[in-house]
Amino acid sequence: MQIGQLNINVDRKAIKNLHLSVYPPDGHVHVSAPVDMSDTLIKSYVLRKMAWIIAKRKEMNSYIREEKREYVSGEAHFYLGNLYRLKVVRTNTGSQHVVRDGDYLQIFVRDNAQSKHIENVLHEWYREELKQVVEGYVKKWSEILDVTPQGWEIRVMTSKWGSCTRKTKRLLFNLQLAKKPLVCIEYIVLHEMSHLIEPTHSSKFKLILDRHLPNWEEIQKQLNELPI
Repeated sequence: MQIGQLNINVDRKAIKNLHLSVYPPDGHVHVSAPVDMSDTLIKSYVLRKMAWIIAKRKEMNSYIREEKREYVSGEAHFYLGNLYRLKVVRTNTGSQHVVRDGDYLQIFVRDNAQSKHIENVLHEWYREELKQVVEGYVKKWSEILDVTPQGWEIRVMTSKWGSCTRKTKRLLFNLQLAKKPLVCIEYIVLHEMSHLIEPTHSSKFKLILDRHLPNWEEIQKQLNELPI
């Protein structure tokens, strides 16, 4: 669907309400709409949200993006906010794993491993490391907020740092958080768990953040300024 110079992808589904999303890296706009909703109503909805769409696309254009990764020795990668160099160790003995050694992340892989496989080994290490961090913060904020999520998991997410499904009380966290400072990870955990109390980003929601993490806006800005 074309609205002015904006090209919108419309996906009709068996749902009751419209859902509007702006996705990185180029800020393309996606609308999920009920099957029987007319184009006129969809256009009207998008036009009402145009200021938000423009702001969101501008925000995405301001992100600092990492260059394409090749997963070779000497390449720079972040872990918990710190920059490390990769050292790819090729061997046919022992397990495939990652070891932190000073300023290096040593990745032990098979002798014939290609870059995609090396990437997978590193990402699985990120996942296990992030699980331990998130687990501690979920436990901490469960006690403070007096809420109990029914489960949480780490996923590759393209447009969010985390999400909360209030109906099922399940939380999702972006695998890329493993690259960010601990204070940023804790903020996202608190943010998503606060949605178990207040589903929207209302004034009530912001009061929860203000009470428990007074500098949350500074942390949010720091998170969004870090390379993606």
